[in-house]
Amino acid sequence: MKIWPLKNLILIAACLSFTSCNKGEGGDARAKIVAKAGEENLTIHQFNLSFVSNGLGKDSIYNANKSIESWATESLFYQEAIKKMAEDELQIEEQILNYRKSLVNYLYQTKLIEANLDTNVTKQEIEGYFNEHRDNFILKENIVKVNYLKVPVKAPALIKIKRLVWSVNPKDMDELKTLCIQNAENYFINDSTWLFLDDIKKEIPQLKDQSDFSFYAGKVVEFTNELYYYYLKVKEVKVKNAVSPINFESKNIKKFIINNRKAQLINQYKQILLEKAKLSRTFVTY
Repeated sequence: MKIWPLKNLILIAACLSFTSCNKGEGGDARAKIVAKAGEENLTIHQFNLSFVSNGLGKDSIYNANKSIESWATESLFYQEAIKKMAEDELQIEEQILNYRKSLVNYLYQTKLIEANLDTNVTKQEIEGYFNEHRDNFILKENIVKVNYLKVPVKAPALIKIKRLVWSVNPKDMDELKTLCIQNAENYFINDSTWLFLDDIKKEIPQLKDQSDFSFYAGKVVEFTNELYYYYLKVKEVKVKNAVSPINFESKNIKKFIINNRKAQLINQYKQILLEKAKLSRTFVTY
């Protein structure tokens, strides 16, 4: 393989913006050959399209050389394949055409979806989908609703936090959330969100080895080690193999609904094109 000398590669690295370098030089400069591998040439224009310099002298020259060698490797491998493979093995034009057709169709579908798809999904639609497909929403893991706190023992508001966790007064809950924002390393206080039980157990090292059956609605865990104060109250439990709660699945259901809309939109559009072609007789069968 013929490679330009280093002095020429330096010129290449210094002239990476060939748009400006080629001004006034016409097509000859773009066709100048950088390297030859077998029966194929690499022009300075082709090199410019694939090579990106870091602008650091010797490193840039090294990278330019490696880029040319990479091109040569692929080119020589291709030429070897052409020589060694049977003619019937090289009938790839139809495959290329099919791939191009699929790619163009995909890009056009994406544009149609972006321009026409309604992505608003109502609560009623989510409920309807859930009720029609309940068998598809079976839990594979146990899930829980909890109040959970992990607060450093040196937090200034720890004493007050310990008192507030036992309160049932809504105002105290609001104050607790504020103090958690300011003091807690991690916390979760939410009345509607379901979490995987295994994720909760990972948060509290002392609970990792406890059986899932030991967790039930109303269970409270409170303890302090040398670093943190932990508080956990289990408010509700759903066990695996039961029907999953709708609010746990709402995001997935919304995705299902939107994906169905995408498919319907494209299928309807294709059907309209087919009917128009039949009427105009641009589509006929023989």
